[in-house]
Amino acid sequence: MANINAFRPALPDLRDIVSTDDFFGTAKRKFTLYLSDGYYRQQDEPCIFIKRITKAGHSHTGIIACAHIQDYIDGHIKKHEHTLAAKELQMTDLFKERNGVIKPIMLTYPNVLEIDALINRITVALPYSFRIPYEDEVHTFWQISDPAQLERIKRLFQKHVKASYICDGHHRAVTAEKLYETYGDRNNPDNPYNYLMAGYFPASEIVINNFNRVLTSLKGVKSEDFLQRLSSIYHIEEEPIAFRPADKHQMGLYLEQSWYRLFLREAYTPDPKSVPVEECLDVHLFNKYVLQHILGIEDVRLEESIKYVEGVKGAAALERRVDGQKVMAAFNLYPVALEDLIAISDMKSTMPPKSTYIEPRMRNGFIAQLYT
Repeated sequence: MANINAFRPALPDLRDIVSTDDFFGTAKRKFTLYLSDGYYRQQDEPCIFIKRITKAGHSHTGIIACAHIQDYIDGHIKKHEHTLAAKELQMTDLFKERNGVIKPIMLTYPNVLEIDALINRITVALPYSFRIPYEDEVHTFWQISDPAQLERIKRLFQKHVKASYICDGHHRAVTAEKLYETYGDRNNPDNPYNYLMAGYFPASEIVINNFNRVLTSLKGVKSEDFLQRLSSIYHIEEEPIAFRPADKHQMGLYLEQSWYRLFLREAYTPDPKSVPVEECLDVHLFNKYVLQHILGIEDVRLEESIKYVEGVKGAAALERRVDGQKVMAAFNLYPVALEDLIAISDMKSTMPPKSTYIEPRMRNGFIAQLYT
């Protein structure tokens, strides 16, 4: 079950901020300074927030609260990625330096009608508490402090949300777990190390975009030979314009100012009835057949010639990389489906690094959870 908790957040005094883009764009590096200079004030009363992120006419609405670390340890908050020890150490140092957390982990869960209806009633009936414009987004917050309302929300999550799934924040979750093991106290509900700030957004509010790949090297393989080797695994057709895959086992390739449409040949297409879900993902097949089989790259986590480009940046971003001669080839991949992410998490399996780019995005410094 989901044990969500109210907390005493530290909020920025928006009256003191001239440019929200500049302030929050530097909060990741300067939060400790901003905190000591009085830009943040910790609230006296515990609360949770309803948060709505609006961008280009689309919005995503969810709840910002604290998750109990024991939920993560017990597997009620499910992961789908391995973490890197070096990044865990870096994150631990940041948590200690900031004396808290400045960006929620991002969680999703299957929609619950009662929770959806309650969020809708609150956002329609009550004025928002504060609003932060940031770059091309607007972040709107409804602060909920009424004890009866808080208890109702908590009970709904406990009753209906059996599991939640990490969309973003695996390293923050692992770091919070280690701090909990050292400083937390299961028997003391007021211990701040027991909790981790989280954004709970239902599945209907989540969009999974593709995470594309660019290669700075073809490992000595000439372009024509690379295409020839690819053709044994994929059907290849040249395209007059950028190709964006519309279904599984399709892929776009941009090479020497030309776009190609790639379809996985039947002999290489996995049978979802006989292999694990993660082995059917196009990002897995790309790693297996293109990187490992053709280019001899065994461990993508250690390979410096692989770079990652968020799918929301579009095909033009891939073209600029290749045309600027910074990379040799760019691949436009098909995104992972949310149901596959959930299935992989339920089976305690993992996906390759940078498999998903999920919206909405949590931002640094809008709300802070302090260890005080």
